[in-house]
Amino acid sequence: MNHSRGDTQEFSDLNKLAKHFLKGGKGSIGGDPSAAPSKAYIKEVVDELQKGEERECPICLEAYEDAVLTSCAHRLCRECLLASWRSAISGLCPVCRKLVNKQDLITAPTDSRFQIDIEKNWVESSKVSVLLRELENLRDFGAKSIVFSQWTGFLDLLEIPLSRHNFSFVRLDGTLNQQQRERVLCQFAEDNNILILLMSLKAGGVGINLTAATSAFLMDPWWNPAVEEQAVMRIHRIGQTKSVAIKRFIVKVKIPYLMVFIGEQELIVLNFYVGQGTVEERMQIVQARKQRMISGALTDHEVRAARIEELKMLFT
Repeated sequence: MNHSRGDTQEFSDLNKLAKHFLKGGKGSIGGDPSAAPSKAYIKEVVDELQKGEERECPICLEAYEDAVLTSCAHRLCRECLLASWRSAISGLCPVCRKLVNKQDLITAPTDSRFQIDIEKNWVESSKVSVLLRELENLRDFGAKSIVFSQWTGFLDLLEIPLSRHNFSFVRLDGTLNQQQRERVLCQFAEDNNILILLMSLKAGGVGINLTAATSAFLMDPWWNPAVEEQAVMRIHRIGQTKSVAIKRFIVKVKIPYLMVFIGEQELIVLNFYVGQGTVEERMQIVQARKQRMISGALTDHEVRAARIEELKMLFT
């Protein structure tokens, strides 16, 4: 069974996608043909999609997760874009500052996430084994849990062992519209047979109530601890009458440990500078401090390699 979320997306034919952007005033912003992206830029975007090139979201600076294309042909994570808007139906493109309507967003075509039959080739990792053991213990008490991950691909994988162990679960990520999200949350809160909610970390931080759960599992560390805290606070908030347990899964290798250390130090620095200067000034101090910590944690060779990559990003 193939657990891809990209195979049935609208505009999967890239030629049709190019024509969608190049059809003149009808597809341009506000009906103004001059506001439409140039043909050269459209060709560059489509070429990137055809080649499967991985770029960074200009908001979170991470690999695209549930990427969408705006009417001005800029690619961003769906959750990052929607979270940057003050309105639920429209907002400015963070790249070019043009007005974008939510109904005009296009799911970026992607190749199949998995190229093999993962059902037949499934091998359980130590992290997943521990998670299943924790969930089995909680099932005996009828306790509801939320499993957070920043990667929707990892949530795809988790569906396999959960199904094999006869867990009833629902899922919430950036691919769902508001009506679908409400339906999922209602199922999780009211159906006593559904004990698990799989949720992408970014989707978990957008003003929703998750007090039906009493346990949360953070399956991978995030650079910014505020993102994790925001998601967890959806559970531990007014209306929660039970004790809440939060468990983080950290693999004992260099990179995850380093990410957790940097995140904790960033939180300490941010708390220290609360009340001193504007939000932008405080965040600049935090980012500068984080860069110093990263530099101190890397070898000279790794620092030089990172600087070369940064230069490449600046001039390409």
